[in-house]
Amino acid sequence: MRKIGDKIKNIPIIKKLNTYQWMPLIWWSILVAILPYISSLLHVSIVWREGILFMIINSLIAYHVGNLILKLKLKKWWLLLLPIIFCLAILPKFALYNLMFGLIYLIIEAFGLMNKNIYR
Repeated sequence: MRKIGDKIKNIPIIKKLNTYQWMPLIWWSILVAILPYISSLLHVSIVWREGILFMIINSLIAYHVGNLILKLKLKKWWLLLLPIIFCLAILPKFALYNLMFGLIYLIIEAFGLMNKNIYR
């Protein structure tokens, strides 16, 4: 698996893209966008997809993205990237009530941005 990752990292366009400091946010957002389709291809039931994938895994990724925005000292509008990409990815195939997760991820990213200052 590590060899595949190294081969992907050595593709010239990927190597060029990874020189930008904001690229981890893009990669995490793309992962959040494709995970529902991967789980759908694997015939994961809707209950498990909603519970495990949307509520737990994507929430952890959203918190991590909030921390990355703080750590990389990026502008606050980067908070909107992950929820917008998620909502756009969900629109074609999944139920519209899943769009509320975009708002939930925005809130969780804000918690990640607060970085242990939640109670202040």
